[in-house]
Amino acid sequence: MNGARNFKRRWANNVRVGIFSDSHGNLSALHAVWAALEAEGLADGLVLNAGDTVGYGPDPEGCVCFLRERPNIIGVKGNYDKNVALFPEREAEYRKKWGKLRPEKFAAIQRDSAAISEETRHWLSALPAEETLTVEGIPLLLTHYSPGSKVGIGSWTSDADIAEMAHNTNARVVICGHTHTDFAKEIGGVLWVNPGSLGRSWDHRLRYAVLTLTAEQPPSADLKIVK
Repeated sequence: MNGARNFKRRWANNVRVGIFSDSHGNLSALHAVWAALEAEGLADGLVLNAGDTVGYGPDPEGCVCFLRERPNIIGVKGNYDKNVALFPEREAEYRKKWGKLRPEKFAAIQRDSAAISEETRHWLSALPAEETLTVEGIPLLLTHYSPGSKVGIGSWTSDADIAEMAHNTNARVVICGHTHTDFAKEIGGVLWVNPGSLGRSWDHRLRYAVLTLTAEQPPSADLKIVK
């Protein structure tokens, strides 16, 4: 797994894990999903964030500060996290790449880069591309994309392609984001979970997921929407 930080963390007596992704600077949505996690009794345990905390939304700094204040949230770096953090040194490259073809993307990255503190920029830069964890003896991989690559998994990704991706990890569960498409499915001996987008979903609904892990039963996940 290129670029991964490989280590194990044991969270005793924590078999239900909250998952969210793609907050995209939407602090009010993050507060709403966090309230839902609190209502389910999950906010004090392990919570996983599959990246893209910033990008497009009105409060990238607030979203990062929210996460940093809660050390039980384990996260990885998404493409917008990386692009916003690196904007000062890569502005010319980004302008050439997106300035004409995707001006709204360039403007969002430029705006967020100006809005964040240098402390937040450093925090975003330091996020790993992947995290490996062990919970209840079950190995997990947290990534923004798919194991060891920058290919996202969406509803359009065939089961055969996902089965091939399973060869790139030893994890029993892979948690991913990026495509803003929520799913939970067992393919190739791996449970694949994408909670969908918390802050920038296609239908503007606030999505998250809850992963259930026990030593006696196969892992499972429930896809959730804040009402």
